[in-house]
Amino acid sequence: MIEILYKDKNAVVINKLSGVPCESDQTGDADALTLTGEMLASLGEANTLYLVHRLDRVTGGVLAFARTRAAAAELSALFAAHRLTKQYLTVCDGETEEEARLSDLLFRDARSGRAYIVDRERGGVKRAELTYRRLARSECDGKVKSLLLVTLETGRFHQIRAQLSHRGTPVTGDGKYGSRDKGLRGIALHSARLVLPLSRGTVDVHSLPEMTAYPWSLFDVEKIKKELLR
Repeated sequence: MIEILYKDKNAVVINKLSGVPCESDQTGDADALTLTGEMLASLGEANTLYLVHRLDRVTGGVLAFARTRAAAAELSALFAAHRLTKQYLTVCDGETEEEARLSDLLFRDARSGRAYIVDRERGGVKRAELTYRRLARSECDGKVKSLLLVTLETGRFHQIRAQLSHRGTPVTGDGKYGSRDKGLRGIALHSARLVLPLSRGTVDVHSLPEMTAYPWSLFDVEKIKKELLR
């Protein structure tokens, strides 16, 4: 369930599978933090890890952990100030623009576990911003699917899911935000690239979703690789 994409004495970056929580939760399911620590221990390495950012349980892809307190402080500061690059691949239902910048006011409702786009500032509301490029479009059973490369400018709760849904193009498989496509397990959202400008040098890590699985299989994997690393 865990693939190590990069590691040094300060940090380790993994490819987390969809459905795996970042850290231990009330379900008791195996979590990425514990599994990564166990893998490092099996290699005879120090396995103390610090969680510095999160992915939704249903989102797979690149996830970074710090291995020292000093590295945790540095990484946490980068994430808090958005001084890094976070890119996601997503397939969404419907036709999108070829490229766009989305800026919305986002409210997180803890009771429903959802984020909502609202039209005015109030308590609990934060600005959410992202840009995207449409890499490709396809049709399946007469319905359009758009493949996007999303670059986050802020890191809000369910940001991509809420902002795309608000425009009538929810992430494929994301029933919580309006997708009616039930042909996949989980949702078509993947943390594809993380670029960390660390003091000791830039770390640039990327991964792809399972491209043989629907709906990713609707698109050309080689083109996606080329676009991701452009």
